[in-house]
Amino acid sequence: MTRYSVGVTDDDRPPPRRSRRKVLLYTLGGVSAAAGAYIGHSEWDKRRVPPGAARVEPREGVIEKGAVVAERRKLGRTGVEVGVVGIGAGGLDRATSPRLIERAVDHGMTYIDTSVCYGDSEDVIGRTLSDAKHLRDKLVIATKWDPGHRATKAEMIASLDKSLRRMGTDHVDFMQIHWLGGGHMLGDSGFNRLDNPALYEAMDEAKKSGKVRFFGATSHHEKRAAILEHAIDKGAFDLVLVKMNVLDHQEAGIPRLIAHAKAKGVAVVAMKSQPGGGRLPEGYASSRYSVFQANVRWCLEQGASCVVHSSIPVDEHAQDLAASAVSKKLGARDLLLLDGYARALSPEYCRGCGEACRAACPDGVAIEHVLQFDMYDSQYGWHDAAREHYRALPERERWSERCTSCNACSAACPYGVDAAPRVRRARSQLG
Repeated sequence: MTRYSVGVTDDDRPPPRRSRRKVLLYTLGGVSAAAGAYIGHSEWDKRRVPPGAARVEPREGVIEKGAVVAERRKLGRTGVEVGVVGIGAGGLDRATSPRLIERAVDHGMTYIDTSVCYGDSEDVIGRTLSDAKHLRDKLVIATKWDPGHRATKAEMIASLDKSLRRMGTDHVDFMQIHWLGGGHMLGDSGFNRLDNPALYEAMDEAKKSGKVRFFGATSHHEKRAAILEHAIDKGAFDLVLVKMNVLDHQEAGIPRLIAHAKAKGVAVVAMKSQPGGGRLPEGYASSRYSVFQANVRWCLEQGASCVVHSSIPVDEHAQDLAASAVSKKLGARDLLLLDGYARALSPEYCRGCGEACRAACPDGVAIEHVLQFDMYDSQYGWHDAAREHYRALPERERWSERCTSCNACSAACPYGVDAAPRVRRARSQLG
């Protein structure tokens, strides 16, 4: 396959893949029309921003001194109100200071998203609530259980009780089914775990006992919109947590999902708003804080009730950035920044579709999952979790001896992602 950078000349450029590349601009355009910043697709094709040459002036007043998340939104039909920026607890470990969580809450970030699968995360939350008991009434706690498609009611209730003990609370506000279609659980199709009758029996018991107020479902699979629409149609879920960012928003069907959720009174919480774990293309370092903030504002503009991010409970600077971000609405300058940023990052960003690369792989390696776990290790810094998930894949799906020389996955990617070196890196770092 022929790949090209945004810096080639028009004469060198092959005919554009309009069905693929127009996606981002239509998504941005739908929002930016009101802001007067829409860039037509044909104009985008003619623009040339060489890699490393992009220079965007840093936003003046990126951090407002003493900024707090003043805007609050209701989580759908539940009526629960939260700050529009939330605490993603996936990166918490025993070294995390509980004071940082308390500081985030003081800055208006009242929704915290954790999981039984997030290492020490629930323990750290429990330590925080023990040190600052007043926080429990301020925090909306969403955790997750991770049942397989054959899990029993007893297993799910035991998982819930474990979470409650770790956090030192008698109830959670939301219990979510974790990572539908994630590839980390054998036999998971993304749909079949939602069709397990024991799941709904466990949900009924948990709610009747007062241990859980509401329920949710989560996914960042390529078909996450269809998976979560299936969850919504079950009528038992009050919230969906979904991967949402500018690079594959339209193609993944997220606008349709948001409309469906709204019609049913189901809240949408956005995760993974910073594509590629927040890595910035060359040339964007001077404007990186604006990119972070523009991504948060963009997700809220799409209809998310809240955007969670894993840097917030571990980094004061990230808290200040996030709080300042939502003091302003998405504007034309944000959209122009996101346009260039997304085009520059696009050839490095795995969408997780897995269709072309897995079909091209002579041995059926699960390229999309391997790249995801490699990203957790190399960009998120979640080293233990990355190894755990990688090693949970069947051996034939994570590595082949042909991977030492075969580049079929890279050649097949319609977005130009060079996947092969990252598969080899995962073998070395995670295997």
